[in-house]
Amino acid sequence: MARGKRNLEAAEQIIGQDRPRVMKSTGPAKQSLEPAKIEPVPGPVSKDKLDNLKFNEDILTVMVHDSTNPSDHPTPEVWNDGRMFVFPRGQEVEVKRKFVEVLARSKKTTYTQQKIKDANGIESYRNIPHTALMYPFTVVSDPSPKGRDWLKKILAEA
Repeated sequence: MARGKRNLEAAEQIIGQDRPRVMKSTGPAKQSLEPAKIEPVPGPVSKDKLDNLKFNEDILTVMVHDSTNPSDHPTPEVWNDGRMFVFPRGQEVEVKRKFVEVLARSKKTTYTQQKIKDANGIESYRNIPHTALMYPFTVVSDPSPKGRDWLKKILAEA
């Protein structure tokens, strides 16, 4: 792999656990092929990961706010783990936390420009970002006591 290259070429990796298997020349057919050697893959799933997966299956009550912008989608759709959930605006719905996470990560950033002068008196522009949710929403109820901190952390991420 070239220096600085961050992608991983799957075709260059070891795929599966292929190895030759010997077939006996005599004896019953069921016993003629030696058993496959199965090697466990290192790295069992951690308890933290299992707890997080369970946490993401919690059912929350959420309401996506109405919008006065005619170009906004009337029923935002989010996908997680190959499944779609449609949020009707202005209605409380019960939904798994993993779909709320997609809503919380759906952000848009716009920029305004401010004309400034640097220390040498040269004019330039400073781009000021303004980030907002694409689909503003309210969590009406959350069964987990750590749900509030979880959501605040996601919303604060870039």
